[in-house]
Amino acid sequence: MLATVSVALLAAVATGVVAFQLVRQVAVAQTREVLRSTIQVVAAAPAGDRAALVRNLDRDRVRGIRVVLVRPGGRLTPASGGGVPSSAFTRLERTGSVSERVTARGRTLLVEGATISGSQAVVATQDFSLVRAANRRLVERLAVAVALGVLVAVAVGILVARLVSRPLRRAAASARELAGGRRGLTAARRAAGDDETRIAEVADIEQALASLDTALASSEGRQHEFLLSISHEIRTPLTAIRGYADALADGLVPQAALPTIGRTLVAETGRLEAFTRDLLELARLEADDFAIRPEPLDLVSVVVSAAEAWRARADALDVRIDVHAPMPVPVSTDPMRVRQLVDGLLENALRASPTGSVVSVDVTSVKDAPEPDPAGEGAQITVSDQGPGLTADDTVDAFERGVLHDRYLGGRKVGTGLGLSIAARLVARLGGTISAGRADDGGALFTVRLPGYRSGLEHDRVAR
Repeated sequence: MLATVSVALLAAVATGVVAFQLVRQVAVAQTREVLRSTIQVVAAAPAGDRAALVRNLDRDRVRGIRVVLVRPGGRLTPASGGGVPSSAFTRLERTGSVSERVTARGRTLLVEGATISGSQAVVATQDFSLVRAANRRLVERLAVAVALGVLVAVAVGILVARLVSRPLRRAAASARELAGGRRGLTAARRAAGDDETRIAEVADIEQALASLDTALASSEGRQHEFLLSISHEIRTPLTAIRGYADALADGLVPQAALPTIGRTLVAETGRLEAFTRDLLELARLEADDFAIRPEPLDLVSVVVSAAEAWRARADALDVRIDVHAPMPVPVSTDPMRVRQLVDGLLENALRASPTGSVVSVDVTSVKDAPEPDPAGEGAQITVSDQGPGLTADDTVDAFERGVLHDRYLGGRKVGTGLGLSIAARLVARLGGTISAGRADDGGALFTVRLPGYRSGLEHDRVAR
């Protein structure tokens, strides 16, 4: 409102100043035109009648105009000269015309004069104070119009201020409530029948707050589910450890069972350790606090070394790991993070693989991939198993932390629910992409694409 009124006042002042100058100039021009018209009236009269006409015009003094006829020999009609300064008659005699503003006896006069036929001249004058009075009346009317305009501007400013500030105050209150932890404000406001604002910009703010409300509610819901999942995952090994610890403390465990109980405690402790490690790794990935150190390497060698490291675990499960890599695949990336990524995918595949099945790992360049990208540079890693596979919904939610864990808990072997989420974040930091699908034999298929030699370096600079 203040801005609107300020602009209106500035516009009114500027308009008043300009209008005053224009009005004064127009008024002076109109007065001079009237004086010239009076001279033309006298000039149009017969020479013998001009003196009588001039005396009549000077006596009537319409609009305060005085007329003087100058005849040969310098005789004036009326003889008093109508108060016209002698300098005006001198200039008229010398130049044949006069148009000026002169001051005589404390008065300012507008003087117009011209020589007419018969060696006569006519001079018409008007007191400039009359012009000023007319200007003053016009300025007063202009001031009234400007004042009315300012009042209208103030009224419109107040209306607009209220119209804008009401939804803005409501938006500010909603933001404070969101900061205080309240959710579902949009639904509550619609249920209460609050009207939507008609101001587009304010409506955008309210829509943004509504989106934030929905996003916060969804995020906090996922966090709540994740915490429930964590509590369940931790409680199971802790219950086993506590039970055996109580039995050992009470001396209820026979000597022969100690090795078995020890192995169980080691396994459960390993589960807790792995779960804690995954949580810490996920926290680091989400905090984005670790550096990517790319270097030229052969991606095949990294994948082969990872497969060799997991081969003992695979043999214990009676699962074979096959690596298919027809040629070296050079890339520039972080070997430690790639190894971490492949380890996570192999662990996930071995968990889902039934006895006697095969886990296949294929490493190719992007140009030689089953779905090639001729314009691209980089490499592709696919890891597939012969387990129960993924549904269409699973492929969409595969990389959301804990979703598949909660979906299949109790129905199939599941891990901590964090492995695929960690893999997705690792791939993103490496500048690549990861997708989930269904293998030809029905198992799960995960495809990773990493940028090439130059792309990897450029991505690392962007990431940093």
